[in-house]
Parts: sequence; C-alpha cells; structure tokens
Amino acid sequence: MARRKLELALLLSVSLVTASFAQEQAATPAAPLTPKQRRAAALANNAPELENVRKAIEALSPEQRKRFQENFAKWANLSPEEKRALRDRDEIRRKRLTQDVEQAILESGLTLEGDQRIQFIKRYAEERRKVEEQLRKEMEEKRQPRLKEIVGKLREEFSAQNTTATPKVTETAAPVSTAAH
Repeated sequence: MARRKLELALLLSVSLVTASFAQEQAATPAAPLTPKQRRAAALANNAPELENVRKAIEALSPEQRKRFQENFAKWANLSPEEKRALRDRDEIRRKRLTQDVEQAILESGLTLEGDQRIQFIKRYAEERRKVEEQLRKEMEEKRQPRLKEIVGKLREEFSAQNTTATPKVTETAAPVSTAAH
C-alpha cells in the first residue's frame, strides 16, 4: 500500500507539473518561461491540487519520502521519449484496469449508479491490488529457494570443472647441460 501511495503521489505530481506546463505553453507561447517561473505558475494554477500532493507526500514515512524524491529526480532526468513511454505504459495499465472493472461489474450482475459505482470501483481496485501484492509475495517466496538451488547446482558444476580440469603445462626447452662429455 505504501508503494502504491508513493507511485500515486509521483504520478499525480508529474501530471500536475505536465498539465501546468501545457497550460503555460498555451497561454504564453511568445516567451519561454524559466524553470522558476514555471514552478511559480504551477503553484498558482494548481494550488488546491498541489496542496493535496503535499499532504500525500507528508503522509509518507521518511523512507518513502526519500524514495519518492529519488524517483522524482529520476523522472526529471528522463528524456522526453522515456517519459512518453512511461506515460503510455501507465495509460495502457489504466485502460486494462478500467476494462477489468467493467467486466467485474458485468459478472457481478449488479446495476450500479453514481456513488455505488464509484465505491465498487474503489473496492475492486483495492482488493485487486491486495491480491496482486499477495501473488507477488508468493511468487518471490517460491522463486528464492529455486534460485538457491540453481546457484548450488552451478557452484557444484563449476567447482567440479575447476578441479577436474588440469592446468595446462607449457613445455619449455630442456636446460642445457654443462657437464663434459
């Protein structure tokens, strides 16, 4: 859950900065703004949204906050193509989740409207995240012993090769005898 909060805060802050930047570009195409001016405009244009982001970040533990800052710095250093690829991947993930939610509603046989639908979607997403996290944990628990087995087998195989392989002896010329014939 903490990881999800961190991802959400990062995506929210990035999307707010991107949106405010797009608004700035549309509003003032003549003169490019400095980074400081862009940040000030973003704060002015999105004060309530940024306040929510600030609160979400403050709710994180110090470790999570540090990770958020590191991830945000990584994001800032990405090329535009890499950022676009990440946005595209996130959009695909969101579309898949939306389709899955719609399928779940159909399978449930419920007719949901308004707040009920919103609550169902939230609960579905929350429960699904829990299931996926549990599956990741189970997979990691199964993976670790198997990886240890592989490492053990490889250790035996390679150590056996090292002991059975005889080192190459290079032939050298026989020493010249100084004894008289």
